[in-house]
Amino acid sequence: MNTRTLVTALACTAAFHAPVALAAGGPSGTISCGTTPEDRSTTRGETQTRSQSWLDEQVPYNQNACHSNAFGDYRTDCSGYVSMAWGLTHSRTTVTLREVATEVAHADLRPGDALVNSNHAAIFVRWADEARTEPVVREQTGPDGHPPVERKWTAGTAAGYAPLRYYKVVEDGL
Repeated sequence: MNTRTLVTALACTAAFHAPVALAAGGPSGTISCGTTPEDRSTTRGETQTRSQSWLDEQVPYNQNACHSNAFGDYRTDCSGYVSMAWGLTHSRTTVTLREVATEVAHADLRPGDALVNSNHAAIFVRWADEARTEPVVREQTGPDGHPPVERKWTAGTAAGYAPLRYYKVVEDGL
């Protein structure tokens, strides 16, 4: 495992154990972020706009904080970032994102899909290579205080992640 992969895995490890964010007034010990009545349908273009908003705002990584903007109120860790990009009712964890998505082949990744393992999640943006082995992703990753980034992953890094497609994504030509 290279250093970048190790740092990414460690930065988002606690998200595996983080509680699902609930509306204000939730049970003691939960992170209070806003919710929406239902998971929204979203286009691939909207996922890119939504994920770009946190890059533009330089939202700092923190598993114990929420960020609110025009797209809702979500936990500012990796799975909260994917939840916001997809327009989910609340911030999910790296494990519970699978409840609203289906696994697809790596070569079939499209903008707005996600790459997820038990410790980290990122939004797929595009392929960096014609062989479709090196994805460009947007990710909210620690340590605390660091803003989200857009970067290219190696084929080796990508191989450690399951490609997921949100069940309410609407095709829009991206």
